[in-house]
Amino acid sequence: MKITKNVLSIPLFAFLFLVLSCSGDNDNLPEKEEPTAPVQTKHFNPPLWIQGTWHTTGTPTTRLKFTKDDIISLNDNSSLNDQINKSKTTNLIWAVEDEGASNTLYYYRLTFRSVGGGPYAENKFRVQKINDTLMLRAPDFSYLIYYVKEKD
Repeated sequence: MKITKNVLSIPLFAFLFLVLSCSGDNDNLPEKEEPTAPVQTKHFNPPLWIQGTWHTTGTPTTRLKFTKDDIISLNDNSSLNDQINKSKTTNLIWAVEDEGASNTLYYYRLTFRSVGGGPYAENKFRVQKINDTLMLRAPDFSYLIYYVKEKD
């Protein structure tokens, strides 16, 4: 009987030893993780000749500001970089699929895709420099859009 009590008490003591001797693995971790600010990814690299503010001729007037790493619509103060980065948390993902530049040409192609896949839409932007203060866009063959560079 004495041997049976000792045999039964060994697993009990082992269990108590394991439970009481375990310490938390998170002793050195902060109690609450601070949220990190989203990283602002830059998606555009407009050439030097196009950097500045441009407006379309005709009505209504569209005003665009090209910086070294962004394109901003001055009509509603919206940044394309911001819109693309914000889309990463929505169901419609924006992406720059193609961008290129030369001394007289700048172009990019934006695509819009749903998170689950399927069909997508795209918007192509292509302008040709005529001179230092005038550029031309032909979104399709039915009309032309002229942009005039504003003075700084």
